[in-house]
Amino acid sequence: MKGGKTMNQKNIYIDPDIPIEQQIAFLRQSTLTFQFNTFQILKEKLGNEGVEIFKTILREGTRQGIDKIKDKSFEDIKKVARKYFRAENATTVYIIPGGDTDRKSEQYREVRSLSGLAAAENVVQPKNYANQSIYPTPAGWKHPLSFRRKPTKMTYSTAEMEKINDTKLFFMQDKELPLIDLSILIKAGGVDVPDDKIGLSQVLNGSLIRGGTEDLSPAELAMLLDENAIRLSVVVGEEVSNIHLSVMKEDWIKGLKILEEILTRPGFNQRVLEAIKQQLLTALRRQGDDAGAVSGREATIWQFKGHPYGRDPLVGLKTIPAIERTDLKSFMQAYFVPQNMVMALSGDIGKSEGVEGLRKLLNALPETRPPSRQLAEPAETPPVLALIHKPGQVQSQVNIRLRSVKRTQSEYWHLSLLMNLFGGNDSLLYTRLRDDLGLVYAAWAYQTYKWKAGMLVGYIGCKGDKTADAIRETVKIMKSLHSEIPVERFEQKRSDVLNSFVFNVDTPAELVEVYSRYYMRDEPLDTLERIQEAYMNAGIEDIRLLANRFLDPNRLQIFVVGDEKTSVIKADGAEITLKEDLMTLAKELDLPFKEIALR
Repeated sequence: MKGGKTMNQKNIYIDPDIPIEQQIAFLRQSTLTFQFNTFQILKEKLGNEGVEIFKTILREGTRQGIDKIKDKSFEDIKKVARKYFRAENATTVYIIPGGDTDRKSEQYREVRSLSGLAAAENVVQPKNYANQSIYPTPAGWKHPLSFRRKPTKMTYSTAEMEKINDTKLFFMQDKELPLIDLSILIKAGGVDVPDDKIGLSQVLNGSLIRGGTEDLSPAELAMLLDENAIRLSVVVGEEVSNIHLSVMKEDWIKGLKILEEILTRPGFNQRVLEAIKQQLLTALRRQGDDAGAVSGREATIWQFKGHPYGRDPLVGLKTIPAIERTDLKSFMQAYFVPQNMVMALSGDIGKSEGVEGLRKLLNALPETRPPSRQLAEPAETPPVLALIHKPGQVQSQVNIRLRSVKRTQSEYWHLSLLMNLFGGNDSLLYTRLRDDLGLVYAAWAYQTYKWKAGMLVGYIGCKGDKTADAIRETVKIMKSLHSEIPVERFEQKRSDVLNSFVFNVDTPAELVEVYSRYYMRDEPLDTLERIQEAYMNAGIEDIRLLANRFLDPNRLQIFVVGDEKTSVIKADGAEITLKEDLMTLAKELDLPFKEIALR
């Protein structure tokens, strides 16, 4: 025996509990799916231009390989195994730990390299772009520094739309590969869970597929998915859940039947359910060890106090143990219903065939109306500079929050440009705090959103004694943008963002899912075009006015996790603690100072 499998006379490891023909079929299907997945990864990494260069070779090679795989029999596999899977062909490597190293450990050095934009600013443009080399100039050659890409507005294909009973479907056919992708968005998540069931969405997220069905044990369901190379995932988020099914063309109906069984007859195996709950409870108990997680958690609780967005996840320590299978099934029966769903279908399938299969799936689900989501816009909460004392914490973790606008407002995208300039890659924040002053290990800021609120989020990771200086310098950068927006940097950021649209949602599967998300959030279906127009039309003065309104130091909510006893040496040589330094900073910024207990 070896790892639960036996070696036969031909040196092939087999599982004695599964018919050999079934194992060969599984290997054949897995190999076929692996080739397609490899193709998709190449496409994602190389982008459209790279794929156009290699697409023909990849497609022909893949399809030829598939044809060969389909033609192979069990005897063919055995013949290859006899030829190559031989003991004399094996190579054994031994790793023996212990003893002294052959050379001494190198001394640690921190190398502060220039960031991309900082380095680019020091590039001197040549007086002319002629070839200065001693070698002949090839036909069509251009100087590397002569390239300029002027952003142009990207257009996107429209999806076909269909109404299946009460469910909206977005469809795009894609015959490039014999794959079918289905995404089902459900207006259900953590905000729909009552206060006494906090954590239910995470339990559901972890146990819906892993818990099996009423007819299939967790192991049987896992085997069924593996044998047919079916990818099935469920993500239960804060405001929306996403079910994703990816199957080979010939397995479309089989995949839908498995999905139907999971949605209508979930098993929630008790052992799996208890294991998931213990994992969640353990993670919550250990959260206090992660300074970054603590600062983000306390910032969110403060920013959205009194709102479902600001629920304390640690309450789950009390509520999660009481969550049972009946709670999960009741939630699904209430919310996982056709009227609460939007579907996105793409791949090598006709619209009529796809609609027919999805109609059968939807008809098997409960025909009830989902509960109406009553979610108000969160009220604005007061500014603060808070310290969470974590003994022995060498590197302070700083989370900064400000309010923004909802994603559906036109200003949202201008604010995204502003935050990209302020805290994105090669930003004013990073280059000043890291490259120029060496105050931080990492620093960034960005805009994000919830359905009912926009938010500006900043992060600083620095040595404890540099915490106040890093925050103080951050505020200076915010104030500088009130009076002047650096034109060249801004135009570079605008160009970078617009050029990135070349690589955004460039597959039918991604595009139909984007359309379905817009529809569920009541956003215009041409939002992708509107975003680009907002970026193109943003003026310097528009951005400056937004900086005055939203990068407001008087509204800052700053949460620092660090060791309050960390020694800080001031410029005059005086020695104080981190707590004293932050209290002084709070007075400078006119922010209330607050201490929060570590949890």
